[in-house]
Amino acid sequence: MFLKRKKELIDFDFCVEKNVLGAVKDFSRKISSKFIVLDEKEGSYRVILKKHSKIYTYDFTLMRGKNFNEDLYLRDFTINMLALNVLGRNNPVIDSFHSAGDIKRKLIRTANQDVLRQDPLRILRGFSFMINYGFKIDRNTQKSFIRYKKLLKKVSGERINEELFKIFNNCYSYDAVKRMEELRIIDEIIPQISRTRNVYQGGFHHLDVWRHSLETLREFEMLYRKYIVHKKEILNYLNEPLAEGRTRTQIIKLACLLHDIGKPIAKNKKGNRTIFHTHEKIGMNLAENIAKKIKLSLREKDVLKKLIFWHLRPGYLADQAPPTKRAIYHFFRDTQEEGVSVILLSLSDWRATRGPLTNMVKRKRHERIMLKLIDHYFEEKKKKPLPKLLDGYDVMKKFNLKPSVLIGEILKKIKEEQVLGKVKTKKDAYTVAKKVIKEASHD
Repeated sequence: MFLKRKKELIDFDFCVEKNVLGAVKDFSRKISSKFIVLDEKEGSYRVILKKHSKIYTYDFTLMRGKNFNEDLYLRDFTINMLALNVLGRNNPVIDSFHSAGDIKRKLIRTANQDVLRQDPLRILRGFSFMINYGFKIDRNTQKSFIRYKKLLKKVSGERINEELFKIFNNCYSYDAVKRMEELRIIDEIIPQISRTRNVYQGGFHHLDVWRHSLETLREFEMLYRKYIVHKKEILNYLNEPLAEGRTRTQIIKLACLLHDIGKPIAKNKKGNRTIFHTHEKIGMNLAENIAKKIKLSLREKDVLKKLIFWHLRPGYLADQAPPTKRAIYHFFRDTQEEGVSVILLSLSDWRATRGPLTNMVKRKRHERIMLKLIDHYFEEKKKKPLPKLLDGYDVMKKFNLKPSVLIGEILKKIKEEQVLGKVKTKKDAYTVAKKVIKEASHD
């Protein structure tokens, strides 16, 4: 109401002075809905109403403190300390903590710093409000964030990722992450980040590992705002949910921050060159632990690991200039559904690399090839699947083979040659199978 935003209200919070359960029962009966217990000890209940394909939630909580103002005082920020008196006629708005003024000034401020100690997640929530409403965080509140940031380690992974992904949901999330970095709050969520600071990367880079990772996030969001938003196919792909309420875009943003997480361990010297051999594999393993800690879903974890493991591959592909059809086939065969995500990460990674040794001719060629590969991916998706020429039983019968890993390798090779237009008949397929069997016998 104070922000003058047109938004349908579907979530309501009620503070009840006494007999909260009685109020919940009466209300749920009145609207013919059921209620669930959120926290019986704290007197917290939820009534859920399904109406016109929408879900409305009504949360009822027993008043905390001696009076209503004391209850409001226990909320996170002043902007959330506004209330409406449902019985009020002339002046229904309750504003005891200058909330309206803070909303007008676009200021996130705690009235009671102790609420951060009681629930440290409110620190992350502050950055979520900051980025999603275009507000700024009060200086004293920032100092309180620093004072209580260590307590974030005690917050469950599920709650951490809920707020983190609210931040990633904004197309300017870099600004919030940058502020979290300046206050060293990001380290409390992902401790592995601290090791990437001040890790020099050689002449191709102008930033250390961590600042480069931050810059990669910034470049991805710039790419998203300037290019991707105009490409319907890419947008639909990125908006695919990987978990309830979370999309592929948000996981790519996390991958931007973590794609070089393995470099501090992999760092080595080869003559005058700084090298990071196998950092993508080390990073993938570190990402497994990070994903478990912040409770990503199995699919989100799998996508994150693939992005980190394959993020160098598009660069190798572009080095061929132009890449062969077989190389392109191998890339999408290996990266599967995440091929486009890997390419977008690679584009952002390369754009964030601007050291004195950077070759701008090579950079432009890389971008040109990568954008063509994205088009190729969506063109191939529209094509009808090629007919299966042989199955495993056909191969075993023809060559008198038993079930083994070799059968799978034969079928994989036949499919590859078929996609490349080199196999069109069963006879062609059997010729390929014979060749694979012959090569395997020599091994």
